[in-house]
Amino acid sequence: MNYVAHDCRNSRLSERSNNYCDNRWIDKDLTHAATQIPTWKYCKNCCKKLGIDFEKQKPSDYMSKKEKEMRSVNLSKGIKQNIKSELEFIGQF
Repeated sequence: MNYVAHDCRNSRLSERSNNYCDNRWIDKDLTHAATQIPTWKYCKNCCKKLGIDFEKQKPSDYMSKKEKEMRSVNLSKGIKQNIKSELEFIGQF
């Protein structure tokens, strides 16, 4: 299992949030993040405030209808990110 840093979903002031949260933590990588820190998940403190079960969050929970359609098309085509193993990455240098 790979791990990645996560920023809380409330880490940016936007239409989805009136509260700003600057929590960052290490968690399982469910989206194969390669360049950007994922922001799809709420931190434990925000989950308590919102009444959400922290452990049951999924990346698709907060996707718009259009994002879900695009994701299903990409998955049906078998499109995946080109992620190199740690050994290949280290071998580049």
